[in-house]
Amino acid sequence: VLITTFVVVAIGGLGSIRGAFVAALLVGMADTYARAYVPMLLRVMLPPADADALGGALSALGPYVVMIAVLLWRPKGLLPAHG
Repeated sequence: VLITTFVVVAIGGLGSIRGAFVAALLVGMADTYARAYVPMLLRVMLPPADADALGGALSALGPYVVMIAVLLWRPKGLLPAHG
């Protein structure tokens, strides 16, 4: 939970409550969609048992991929605190 919280704060912008709220929604959706669709997409290329095992591991990377993309685009976060 602590690492996911750090990801949310880093994406939202340090010290920004609104940024943390938006980032929490973004991270939650990325995690949910990754867990739902990555194993399904891997079943096209791999046997079902292997796709489920690999899909579970790869879907855990979803929030971190979002964090990398956001921080490359906006290094201070989505909604950095003012002041």
